[in-house]
Amino acid sequence: MNIGIDIDDTISNSFESVFTSAQKFDIELGNSGDPKQYGKIPNHNYIETMYSHWTSEQTNLFWQKYFIDMLTIARPKDCVSEILKKLQKEKNNIILITSRYEYEEGSSVIKDYTQKWLEKNNIPYDKLVMNAQNKLEVSKENNIDIFIDDSIEHCRNVKNGGITAFLYTSTCNQGIEVPELTRVYSWIQIYNKYKKIKENSCKISTKLIY
Repeated sequence: MNIGIDIDDTISNSFESVFTSAQKFDIELGNSGDPKQYGKIPNHNYIETMYSHWTSEQTNLFWQKYFIDMLTIARPKDCVSEILKKLQKEKNNIILITSRYEYEEGSSVIKDYTQKWLEKNNIPYDKLVMNAQNKLEVSKENNIDIFIDDSIEHCRNVKNGGITAFLYTSTCNQGIEVPELTRVYSWIQIYNKYKKIKENSCKISTKLIY
């Protein structure tokens, strides 16, 4: 199988790595630090959503100061390295599909930081796709069978495109009801769901043979 996986808040705890910095930044601006819509953010624009009262200049300044922190100090989710290695061993292709993009044309700074973090945390993969703004399109281009992301928008689009999608429950999306999507809460659970899909696929193949 080809398994497409997001990085931020699916493989890593990116949100937690920058949230305290965002509160500090907001307080330094003379505000309370209180976030809006905490736990009810459907996409990766969590800083922009929680602190929508910031000007575009203030938001840009925040990311200039703290984006590299998110790329370097974030921790991997529990068991993710172990499960991805197991999936690779079982002949699956791991394709990382991230919306991360370079700030300057022709630059590879963000990609380099991303690859170093993946290597440092023993995250195995077969392909890394950067700047994936339309993840349904990227999933189809890479013949993805199973897609995993914490973004409700991306999961909804990919599922509507006919691909099995799992919504990874994160701090940002935990408060949103999405009955049309299948939530997962850990990499242990993801592996269990993968096994069931594989078993059902084998049963269907056997029926077709006989």
